[in-house]
Amino acid sequence: MEYEEKIAKYCFIEKPFAKRGRFLTRMTPVNQVKHLLSTLYPITCEKNLIRLGPQGDGGYLVPDDLEGIEACSSPGVSSVSGFEKECANRNIKVFLADKSVENPAEYYDLFHFTGKFIGSIENDSYITLDNWVNAHSPNPKKDLLLQMDIEKAEYEVLHSISETTLSRFRIMVI
Repeated sequence: MEYEEKIAKYCFIEKPFAKRGRFLTRMTPVNQVKHLLSTLYPITCEKNLIRLGPQGDGGYLVPDDLEGIEACSSPGVSSVSGFEKECANRNIKVFLADKSVENPAEYYDLFHFTGKFIGSIENDSYITLDNWVNAHSPNPKKDLLLQMDIEKAEYEVLHSISETTLSRFRIMVI
């Protein structure tokens, strides 16, 4: 196989943080991307939307369908935790993960912090979303909420997540 053909099968994903470096990953075939895009379309939500968190950055509109959600998985810790605090106020356990900070900006009894980045690999700095979720919410019958803002690393995480874990999230804010 020619060098150009080999390179054409791979692409570099550069992480937003210099410490993360570069990883070589396979490109998704165009037909698979087209298939995915053909399945995406707007839908009318049967539930009213409610705001969790502050107006502006850190606040999100979500369906008013939080009853029975066991936990919120929230990788990417910021200087504000309004969204997570409102989840905790609704008695939803909140799991936060980020290696770039020592702790969340705020502390609440239902907050549980992991000092690792969420990614597609496992090492001292990273844990996969699958392993992180299974560690804190092992019951596959419990619904979860995902709120993920990890500075462009969302693509890598979504590319590596299993369908089993993905199906556990009743609501996703990405």
